Amino acid sequence: MKFKSNSSNLQDAITITEKAISLRSSLPILENIYLDLYNNTLKLRGNNLELGIEYSIPVESLNQTGTILVKSKTLSSIISKLNNQLLELTVQNQQLNIKGANIDFDILCESAAEYPVFPNVESGVSISLSVKEIRTLIQHTVFSVSFDETKKFLNGILIKNDQDKLLFVATDGYRLAFKSHMITPLSKEFNVIAPYKAVNELNKILQGVDEEKQIEMIISDNQITFKMDTFLLISRVIQGQFPDYNQVIPKTSEYSYTVTKKALLDAADRASIIASVSNNVVKLVFDQGQLTLTASAPGLGEFRESLAIKDGSSEESKIALNVRLMLDVIKIIDADEVTFSFNNELSPCKLTPLSDSSFTYVIMPIRTSGFQPSTEAVPMSAAPSST
Repeated sequence: MKFKSNSSNLQDAITITEKAISLRSSLPILENIYLDLYNNTLKLRGNNLELGIEYSIPVESLNQTGTILVKSKTLSSIISKLNNQLLELTVQNQQLNIKGANIDFDILCESAAEYPVFPNVESGVSISLSVKEIRTLIQHTVFSVSFDETKKFLNGILIKNDQDKLLFVATDGYRLAFKSHMITPLSKEFNVIAPYKAVNELNKILQGVDEEKQIEMIISDNQITFKMDTFLLISRVIQGQFPDYNQVIPKTSEYSYTVTKKALLDAADRASIIASVSNNVVKLVFDQGQLTLTASAPGLGEFRESLAIKDGSSEESKIALNVRLMLDVIKIIDADEVTFSFNNELSPCKLTPLSDSSFTYVIMPIRTSGFQPSTEAVPMSAAPSST
């Protein structure tokens, strides 16, 4: 194997591929990055048996082809420190030589013969989306995924179709994010839970990609695949029953108030200074055209700020929420105004962008005693009926 490549192009490919490589694996061979040279294309692979990533870049092949395994961490460290220069890479006698203008590295490598077979793309339901569309779906839901290992079915995003809609849903038991996207109705229904690592890494990888480029999503019973011309990500799906999100999202609400997103974001951010040392609790009081946010922490102090309600119910109402969970959603809402909807101070609180019915975010309230919050949030399973 012998080829030339620009160090920046090679580093970009390594950075993407190594996201599927375990640095401390029970199978040491999986700590390697797989290099496959064929004609003028170098294919790089990472595989941890749960997630597989393949990325291809054009190179100048010097009339030699082949495959080899190289320690991912070592190769990445070397290439990242070589700045933008032309490199010549040669594999001979289980040794990789990396030669630049004034540098010369020799590192040991391994035969690719024992490397686990890279997963095949299973046939399944196929949907084509733009990079912008898939990133929007991920960004509006991934932050609500649970990391509780005892509830594996919450450790990912539910991806399913419902007639002419593609749905992404995530919940950690105390909040739920729901995002839909219009699609052409499909002849077959699907319902899978994509692991957090897979969708989160995909979102990072697509960060610098042209938003209008198309990416194919292929869904089967056991895996989910995201495929582009030079890129392939394959992940196992999580087996288990995702909670019925329709039971959580309020169908009707007694109270509804709309506020300016920027004012709400700034006020919540300031409230978090005090709330962060008092279980992140902030109390919201809606009354006489104003929303007042209050936070208090024994031994530290109190916070109080009011902002105008642009539209909503005339009755006074109140609810206590986790300010961190509020900030998570306010930051990603792409609208000028946000609407709060709820039935009482112990019922789920729904936050929606005023101009976007495709996104819904539900936060469970926190039980309070007067203005002194308890440490207990209302779990979704204990919430009063929303109907």
